[in-house]
Amino acid sequence: MVSSPKLVITQLFLPTHLTASNALRSALPYLYRRSHWSQAIQQNQLGPKPFPLIFAALVTALRPRANGLAPTVDPTRISINPNGGGTYPRLAQLADGSVLGAVTAFSGSTHILTVTRSTDGARTFAAWGTVATGTGDLDNMHLKQLPNGDVLATFRNHDKNAAGAYTFYRITACISHDNGKTWAFLSQVDQRTPTTANNGLWEPFIRVSKSGAIQVYYAAENSASDQDILMRSSTNNGATWSAATTVAGGGTTGRDGMPGCTDLTASGGSARVLCIFETTEGTAPLFTVKSVVSSNDGASFSGRTQVYAPAGHNAGAPQIVTTSAGILVASFMTDEEHSGSSAWPQGASMKILTSDSSLAWGQKTTVLPISSLWPGLYSRLDGSATVVGCADNGGATCRSISFA
Repeated sequence: MVSSPKLVITQLFLPTHLTASNALRSALPYLYRRSHWSQAIQQNQLGPKPFPLIFAALVTALRPRANGLAPTVDPTRISINPNGGGTYPRLAQLADGSVLGAVTAFSGSTHILTVTRSTDGARTFAAWGTVATGTGDLDNMHLKQLPNGDVLATFRNHDKNAAGAYTFYRITACISHDNGKTWAFLSQVDQRTPTTANNGLWEPFIRVSKSGAIQVYYAAENSASDQDILMRSSTNNGATWSAATTVAGGGTTGRDGMPGCTDLTASGGSARVLCIFETTEGTAPLFTVKSVVSSNDGASFSGRTQVYAPAGHNAGAPQIVTTSAGILVASFMTDEEHSGSSAWPQGASMKILTSDSSLAWGQKTTVLPISSLWPGLYSRLDGSATVVGCADNGGATCRSISFA
């Protein structure tokens, strides 16, 4: 005599000598009733053979679905500086499909703001151009193609005296009319003379607003213990710049720095922007990562929120991108796994977090091991929904990251 179909499912697939979750056991009767097999089984038309198919369907229904947030890092190392070495790596997409690499290289005491180029989706790079060279403090270069096709470079450009003390601070803009091959001076985004208090300018990041204005976000010191994120905009392709507005830090005390921004704007929606930064607010001298959001295309920001704060350790130098599939990816360096005596930022590795539009960050994943400094991110626009993560890991080094 044949048992009832419901009992057969339980006996065939959940014998007592196998371990099965309570969730699976409790779900079986419900899924059985909802199954398209149900009517045929009740009419005793199918016999025993369909049960493996039924079980497979049940397991599939209970399996967690991929949500695009889980990263996988390709171990292949990508060097964006063909000459080796280099620090502060950044990548920029061009309209012709090529990708530019930005690296600070060194020759003795000379800093060389170097541009490289990839024509295979940021998988290999060749030498391309030089933005500037000098024996002062040239670093923190960021590249962005403008709506008119020119490529803008911004970077810190500071003078020092023979004793190594700063004598002038600048965030400088240079322009290229040939996709980053040759460069010319354009303007000073901001500049100031040092005071007795720390008042340096650092780490510019370029965004083109939905309105078409160029926005440059950067860190501006107020003192040794306080620093804000400022933004200046240009409506004439970088020839002149607006007065500064405060993006983060105006109402807090801490070193807000290393800004990076990405658009949260849905097609046809409001011009929302998410900016991420490091800060010592409430944790000095340790750094953590926080964010702010703009709902008006970067004109103002609010909603200061914690992104990552490792207990008793540092997390800093963050950047952020949105993949072509709409997933948010935030990178940072952290010394949370470092047990040595070296001071921050030495002993840091590069890690990422992911989120959907809820800004509920998770899936922490290591991209490059200790010591990996000043990380950056690039989101490929080739339909692969992959990201390239870069840092100074014995030189400017990148790895490709996919998501499932």
